[in-house]
Formats: sequence, structure tokens, C-alpha cells
Amino acid sequence: MADNVTPFRRPPKRAPAPQQSGGLGFKTHRGKALLSQGLTLAAFAINAAQLFNWPTNFGVLGWVVAMAVGIGAAVIAYSNRGQGTPWANTHHEHALRTLILGYCIWILASMLTYVHGALAVATLFIHVAVAIWAALRSGIGFVFAGMRKAIPQPRGWLI
Repeated sequence: MADNVTPFRRPPKRAPAPQQSGGLGFKTHRGKALLSQGLTLAAFAINAAQLFNWPTNFGVLGWVVAMAVGIGAAVIAYSNRGQGTPWANTHHEHALRTLILGYCIWILASMLTYVHGALAVATLFIHVAVAIWAALRSGIGFVFAGMRKAIPQPRGWLI
């Protein structure tokens, strides 16, 4: 009977992962998923605002704050990956991949200005495209986390 594979057999029920209380809701699986997606969105929003010197030019401090928020999002997503419910695990994987891919492309595009000064325009367009991509990706992840739904393809490149 152990080798009988039937498509109609239901898998055995698993016990749900325990939830913690307190911490303004950020200790729950939903809260951690929302926090990782929200910090990812904030990191790229700060980078985009710093790119256009809006609302004011903070100089190096703006980039440091953006990197600190990005590192905080990566730490939260990485440390909670595999510990939550299956839908929350997809959100942590999604946020981590958004941060890593987005910042890698951002840094590689920034290096184009060192190749030739005329490539600064291409760098600007790439930065805008990465900021829009990350905002859409983490914004949709934030909405899905609020509804407690899994990300359909957390390891994909697109939304």
C-alpha cells in the first residue's frame, strides 16, 4: 500500500506553525511578511528620492539611510525564511530576491558612469526602471501579505 500513488489521496494534515503575540503585530507571520515587504519598498523609495534630490539633497546620509533600511529588510527576510507558514515563507523569499537583484542591478548601472561620462543618461534610465520594478514587485507583495496570500512565483524575476 505504501507505493500506491493515487491522485485523489489527501496529504496528511500538518500542524500550523505557532504564532507569537505582541510587538504591535510584527511578531506574527503576517506582520513579519508585511514588515519585510514594506522595508523593501521603503529602501528603493529612498534610493529613488535620493536619485532626483527630492525633497532635499541629503548627500551621503540619504544613501546610508537607504542602505540601512535595505540591510534591515534583508536581515528580517533572511532570518524568518523557512520559519513561518508556507505563504509567509514565499513573501520572505520574494522580498530577499527583490533586494538582492535590485541592488545588484543598481550598483552595476552606477558603475557605467565610471566607464564613460556619457553613460550617465543610461544609468539614470536603468535606475528609474529598477525603482519602478522594485516598487511594483514589493507593492504587490505588500498587498498579498495583507491578504495572507502566497506569492505565485517568489523566485521569478517579474511580478
